[in-house]
Amino acid sequence: MTDRSDTPGLTLHDLSVADSSRGFLLSAEIGWNQVEADWSYMLANGPAIGMSDGDGKLVASAIALPYGAFGWVCMVLVAPAWQRRGIATNLMNRVIAILLKDGVMPGLDATPAGREVYRQIGFQDVYGLERLIADRANISADPPTGTNLRVLAEADMDAVAAFDAPIFAGDRATLLRHLRNRQPERAIGAWRDGALEGFVFARNGRTWTQIGPVIAGDADTAKALIAAAANAGAGPDGLLMDVMDYHGGVVGWLKESRFEFQRPYIRMIHGSDEPLDRKKMVFSPAGPELG
Repeated sequence: MTDRSDTPGLTLHDLSVADSSRGFLLSAEIGWNQVEADWSYMLANGPAIGMSDGDGKLVASAIALPYGAFGWVCMVLVAPAWQRRGIATNLMNRVIAILLKDGVMPGLDATPAGREVYRQIGFQDVYGLERLIADRANISADPPTGTNLRVLAEADMDAVAAFDAPIFAGDRATLLRHLRNRQPERAIGAWRDGALEGFVFARNGRTWTQIGPVIAGDADTAKALIAAAANAGAGPDGLLMDVMDYHGGVVGWLKESRFEFQRPYIRMIHGSDEPLDRKKMVFSPAGPELG
């Protein structure tokens, strides 16, 4: 699709992997943490719409990532010079319509300001998250007795995806493999008596290394996985995590380890206030752009 938009001076069009570098420039202009690899993954795995100006600069975007029965609405961005003209709402409604047409339930992570917009179009609150950042964390935690941690090999990934699917409530095997390839030294699993008990992944960002998702059977295992990932590998010194606020013990532990609160998010589902995931085992998502 390529067409004149209803905003003079802009052209409405589909986005593809070929637009990854333009997407990165847009998110960097706004100050977001994504790198070009994030854009390449998202544009390869879901429908996306953008608007470009007469010089070919991408000035707005919206993406939907399908995970089976639900899909994640993300990267609803507008360059500062084009904000407050209804562009974000326009593009967001278009990708939501794509999901609904296919019978896929939309979900998203909203800022408090965005929450008010999303509520008006049928999204409902499910639970909250806290974004925590640390320039240099001082973080340590031992796994529970009998639980062993080790770096995930490619041979583990089928088992990881099978373990994750009923907890996440969707199929994100492709995403998990992508994250492992991004920072394999920070992709760590927890086993007890030969059974997988949890995992953590991480990815490099423009400014911060982002830890997540974190899935675990209990808080002590989650802490051990987070500490192992935080202390492994290279990348920016700063660490970033989005943590479900109902895991107050883990949030408090991170704040004691030099993480600071940056901003809240609200997880929202279209037409439902019930979580899709097994929230007790979900300590951190992959990020607001990935679900």
